[in-house]
Amino acid sequence: MKTSITAVALAACAATTAAAQDYNFKVTNNLTEGVIAPLIVLDAVKAAPIMFTDEGKMTEAYITTILEGDPRPMNGKMPDAVAGPVLGKSGPPGVLIAAGETASADMFVFANVLRFYAKGDYTEGDTVIQGVYDISAGPGTVLLNRYDIGHNEGTMEMTLVDEGVVEVVITAN
Repeated sequence: MKTSITAVALAACAATTAAAQDYNFKVTNNLTEGVIAPLIVLDAVKAAPIMFTDEGKMTEAYITTILEGDPRPMNGKMPDAVAGPVLGKSGPPGVLIAAGETASADMFVFANVLRFYAKGDYTEGDTVIQGVYDISAGPGTVLLNRYDIGHNEGTMEMTLVDEGVVEVVITAN
């Protein structure tokens, strides 16, 4: 039911045409330890079919991306949906965002509703950090939550682990 409501809300927000806007995305990893994968910024409406089934379940592509931490294979299936990554400077290969670290990137955004995601703990686990923001309302701040995707447990159900683990501050350039 929640997924259906979310899908309707995303469709309603996407009904208006989005003009390209230039934004800066400043991402802070609020975790006390560990690193996260680069944060990916997407058009939520265009990305939805690649990330979730009609029933609201995670697709195999999304699950694999969360488990492996490499967004490129899934993002390659939806090039029109990807605004870009926010890369950190930590860990090999020097793109991870460490606990307490802030990273930023400038991006042109053509969407009204954005989805953010990153592998939740790059070193282990089956968690994802994600959230949605209505950019049509203008720049602002969004706190992203960490979810367990249930892969290791065999449930394949998302469960909230922590709230506000990543802060994204969006400003107009």
